[in-house]
Amino acid sequence: MPLFVTGTMRSGTTWLINKITQHPQLLKVGSELNEVWTEIGGARCLDDCEYRNETNADYSYAFQMGSYFHRFIRESKSFKRHAMRALNVKNMQEGRVFYDWGNIIPVNKSTHLMNKLQYVHTLFPESKIVLIIRDIYGQSSSLKFHFEDIYKRTGKVYVSPDDKKACWSRLNSGDVQDKHSAYPGNFSTIPEMWIRLNALALKELSELDNIKYFVVDYNEMVSHQELVLEKVFEFLNLEPKHHKKAMAISKSVSSFRNTTTAGNPLDKWKKHLTEAEKNAIVTAIKNNKPDYEFILNSLAQYRIHS
Repeated sequence: MPLFVTGTMRSGTTWLINKITQHPQLLKVGSELNEVWTEIGGARCLDDCEYRNETNADYSYAFQMGSYFHRFIRESKSFKRHAMRALNVKNMQEGRVFYDWGNIIPVNKSTHLMNKLQYVHTLFPESKIVLIIRDIYGQSSSLKFHFEDIYKRTGKVYVSPDDKKACWSRLNSGDVQDKHSAYPGNFSTIPEMWIRLNALALKELSELDNIKYFVVDYNEMVSHQELVLEKVFEFLNLEPKHHKKAMAISKSVSSFRNTTTAGNPLDKWKKHLTEAEKNAIVTAIKNNKPDYEFILNSLAQYRIHS
């Protein structure tokens, strides 16, 4: 059964998956597989990111995605893939070269699974899910720069759909009907979407057996990496023979590489957000107070370090 790692964009999902897939049992499958989910998984994850739940699940999608994971594992045993992983370890210090193929777990990381957790669980009921949540200020600041960079390079903007369970849609700027719902444009859409997606994900996870999911506090992971990673590996219940390796990975604290802005990831938002943007976040919180408090209260239950 696969492991799914998700969280809103700019919440540390890439760092987390690159860290845990240094373990002999955890094999990173491609990048985000957004094209794969869209083409054969019954869940659009590209320019449109539609909500999916158990009612949309079908055996054919489970079979096709399961077959994809199986083929990826089989191909990963080839000399070519071993060489590619060796280069990746050398150049990027990510992943590993050799794996415990008899106990392998494919790992799919995608921010576009945030609004599809019931769907994913229905397709793979024995799988596990790790959700990472970054604070609304830090995530909003980082995502702002991310969206602006994409706009400069491609002319694409991100739109908040009317469907309150949908994730971002990506459109050419000239095709946007309601400029108020898009960024670049209206910054408020970013914290509003943070609340929408995190509240939805936590509510859907709360309906599952708690042995099926684990919630990571991004801020806690930054300040207490070793402790958080130990708890993640404990949750995954991996083979005891790899315990020492898991502990070594946890102890090997690495810095967060940020592709948008430099500085401490926990407080650099204070410099990178304008007063108007900070006020927009405060307004979004006030307008969605029940959901925001639900997110904070839920996250507090999963926090490891008091």
